[in-house]
Amino acid sequence: MSRKELSVEHPKWGTIRLTYNPRARHIILRAHPDAIIITLPPNTKNSDIENALEKYGDSLKIKQTEISKKIDADYYLDRPLFRLNIQKCDIGRIRLTGCNGKYILQYPSSIEITEIETQEELRIGITAAIRHRAEEILPARLRELSQQHKLQYSSVSVRKSHTRWGSCSNKGAISLSIYLVLLPQELIDYVILHELCHTIEMNHSPRFWALLDKLCNCSSKGLRLQLKYYKTDII
Repeated sequence: MSRKELSVEHPKWGTIRLTYNPRARHIILRAHPDAIIITLPPNTKNSDIENALEKYGDSLKIKQTEISKKIDADYYLDRPLFRLNIQKCDIGRIRLTGCNGKYILQYPSSIEITEIETQEELRIGITAAIRHRAEEILPARLRELSQQHKLQYSSVSVRKSHTRWGSCSNKGAISLSIYLVLLPQELIDYVILHELCHTIEMNHSPRFWALLDKLCNCSSKGLRLQLKYYKTDII
């Protein structure tokens, strides 16, 4: 039995390419620049496909946005706490070097930078650099602000979050997006203080905003407005 392929236009998720694979055991979803690719085992029901799309569709659309942005030889990120540029070299494979917020992502001169596989590897490299920088400074800054304002948290994690800059659980576990390191220092501090305030007020009540404004020297509203101009989907 050979693979059967079908392309359909979904009213919510756009172009969907279905591939029925007799050897597949589970539904597999992947994002490509122009479609969501779904590999299906035999006898998959339409309801199973819809359930999978509802569960993973949002993250797949974010991924589509990422991979539709081309990375060329002139690509660079230049932010107050993070700098990265791309460099063509006579090397065998893509290589990331750097520290202290300054990185170089090298790629072989023998490969075509516009190929999908190369683009994906470059994104992985850029994300790795951002994560490295995030792990280098975010937990330490959280600890400093926690001690300064006497607000205790139980744990910290640094994650590749595209949906929010940070979060705090009802047990005081704080999660911070790696993409915070692409923001100016005052906005990084604003997000961290926002999450620390949630260790006292697990809501967005007037008391929460009053506490946050006090910790931000009465500038929380302006910082919150500034934050709206930044996005996590930079690659």
